[in-house]
Amino acid sequence: MPRPFAAPSLPFSARLRAAVPGLALTAMGAGMAMVAAGQPAWFGADVGPGLMARLVATGVIVLGALWALWSALMGPARAEAGCATGDGADAQRFSAPALLGAVLIFALVVPWLGMVAAVALAAVPAALGAGEREPRALALTVGLLVALTIAVGLTVLPPTAPLWPEL
Repeated sequence: MPRPFAAPSLPFSARLRAAVPGLALTAMGAGMAMVAAGQPAWFGADVGPGLMARLVATGVIVLGALWALWSALMGPARAEAGCATGDGADAQRFSAPALLGAVLIFALVVPWLGMVAAVALAAVPAALGAGEREPRALALTVGLLVALTIAVGLTVLPPTAPLWPEL
């Protein structure tokens, strides 16, 4: 009986090609970490504006590395016949750039506009990339994310958390 998670014997080049998307995500996370390193981040009595950017960058690096490792171990995915064909096959072709752009917007805007405005600005491309096309639904998505950020910021985060821009 074959092992459930055992990949067939594949050449190194096929395994490397399968790991490229995860490695690209890891490299993007490293770039985000370099940008976030220029922002002050501390934890304790105060929360620096770069703390969230560093945490997000670290998460992107870890997810990319795990994706690359899994893909290299399991080999390239095999798609079923007819996958991504027909009407709407490329309806969300911009989802990955939109979501990564949303993360970068959040990381770059937080120090100047605060978390609430950064979430509002980052939620727009994220929702568009996820397929939200109706203006009312887009406004509702952004509004609810902003409300959630305000609720978490006022109840969970310390009073020094940069929710609003400093005047």
